Amino acid sequence: MTEYEFTEALSSLYAQVTTDSTTVFSLVTAYLIAAYLIGAKLPKVQLYIVNVLFGGWALMAIFAIGATMDKAAWITQRLIDSGYELNEITGVSAAGFFSIAFPALLLASMIAAYYFMWSVRHPKAE
Repeated sequence: MTEYEFTEALSSLYAQVTTDSTTVFSLVTAYLIAAYLIGAKLPKVQLYIVNVLFGGWALMAIFAIGATMDKAAWITQRLIDSGYELNEITGVSAAGFFSIAFPALLLASMIAAYYFMWSVRHPKAE
């Protein structure tokens, strides 16, 4: 591949990460709104269905982000190997770090959303 093709592929991968991140953000937001508005009223079966659907879709998007960022790190390394100069923030170490840290942050937001639903369904006595 030429340098142009590598940079074009890298740009496409980062656009995909942005799209998948927006999907996770939308899923978490919708889940939090549903938890706040109707979480305490949902029967257990419906709660399980909502939790499984939310978890499945969010995890698919999070794993897609991780895989896409791994590909971006690989392409970045190929660019460096071919002599293309990158600044440090877009270097391989940064891409490798973010391919772990960013999905971990999204996973933490998903777990926090589950905790929010649990706290809505189990309020503390005041």
